[in-house]
Parts: sequence; structure tokens; C-alpha cells
Amino acid sequence: MSAFGFRRVTAAAFVVLGFAALEAAAGPAEIAQIKPRQDKLRDMGGALKAINDDIKRGRIDWDNTVIPNAQTIKDRSGYLLNWFPKGSGPETGKKTYALPVIWQKNDEFQKLGKAAQVEAGKLNEVALKKDEAALKAQVLATGKACIANAAVAHVRPARSDSGAFHASGPDSVPSQI
Repeated sequence: MSAFGFRRVTAAAFVVLGFAALEAAAGPAEIAQIKPRQDKLRDMGGALKAINDDIKRGRIDWDNTVIPNAQTIKDRSGYLLNWFPKGSGPETGKKTYALPVIWQKNDEFQKLGKAAQVEAGKLNEVALKKDEAALKAQVLATGKACIANAAVAHVRPARSDSGAFHASGPDSVPSQI
């Protein structure tokens, strides 16, 4: 083997060992958090989008769209702050859009996450009352709370032309961290 070939093999071995070290440092429990976290955030984003779509269409289907999706958002948000255990970020070496700032500014992330949970609860209450004007206002408030929390984490959910919020990616809140 030439010196050049040896260097390439050595470099490749160090890269492989580096990734193995990252995974070992993160631990299987932390790595196992990433995909379910992304799926749950995607569910929340899809639920908010479904409600938004009904509002934009001008035909609100309370029983089949709004109420079940508001319940999904409320239920998922209740666990939101548990989805980011230390060691489940980029240091895992796995694809995640969660930035280290979640853990570096965890107090801020927790505060904004709790605010998003409160707004999700209000959204569910409004949905159960079937009040269209209140629903429009609360969808906006819930979207803003989610965006504030996501801005700390990394993601900025997109805003549609109508001013309503919807998920912009697989990890946005309302969908991939």
C-alpha cells in the first residue's frame, strides 16, 4: 500500500471512529428520542395546518377536523418539553434540526415551551366551544407561541399569504426537531 493509500485508510478509520464516539457519547436512549420527537412535532404541524385549511376554505368542520386536531395539538404539547433530553441534539451524529441552543438556553426554551402548551390548551377549549372568531384568533396565538419556541430551537415555521401559520419542514413546530 502506498503512503497516500495508507493515509486515506487511516483518515477513513478516524472518521468512522469519530462517529462511533459521538453515538457512544450520546447513548442509545437519547438517539432513540430523535425520530419519535420529529414524528410528534410533524403531527402537531399537520394538525394545525388542517385547522388552518378549514379556516381558509371558509367551511369549518368542527367535529371531523377542528376538535380532533386541536386535541392532538393539546395532547402532544403536554409532552413537548420531555422530547429534548440532554444528549439528543446534533452531538448524536443523527439528522436533527435541533440546535445546541435548546440545551444552552434551556430556561428560555422551557419558558416558551410552557407558553406554547398554554396556547394549545386554549385552542382546544375554543374548538370545543365551536366559536369561529375565537378559533381564528387562537390559531394565530398558538402559531405564534409555537414559532417563538421553535425560534429558540432552530426552526422558523413558514407563514402563509393569509397570515396563518403552517409547518415548514419535517422538524418544525408545528413540525422536526
